[in-house]
Amino acid sequence: MHVTENEKIVKQFYSAMLEGNVAGAMALLDEYIIWIEPGAPDVPFGGVYNGHDGIGKMLGSEAKTVQLKNFIPRNYFASQNLVVVLGSDSATVLTTGKTYSTDWTMFFTILDGKISMVQTYMDTNAIAKAFLH
Repeated sequence: MHVTENEKIVKQFYSAMLEGNVAGAMALLDEYIIWIEPGAPDVPFGGVYNGHDGIGKMLGSEAKTVQLKNFIPRNYFASQNLVVVLGSDSATVLTTGKTYSTDWTMFFTILDGKISMVQTYMDTNAIAKAFLH
């Protein structure tokens, strides 16, 4: 199995995030990154985030609202500057104590060795329900 350079960048990003190395993860992101996370307004961290400040805002919102139980990237598919990852995660919503689980697909666009765009698809309905009191 051949692992592309772009796939390595995405794996490095996930590894840094899972280790809590936010600075290392941010170093892999283009300064003008666009990150699209579905579910707004029902999912507090849903929205379109721009640049490192925007990503920091998204990560901060996630940290304040959910406790991640697991995050599992399973399959990687790479073609030219696109890396698609299939995986799953589960988390507990801090305000309700409810846990959600969802499968997800993340699309990463890589330009000049940096992640320039991320678009996530997941079961936002399951996540939104976990936020309901």
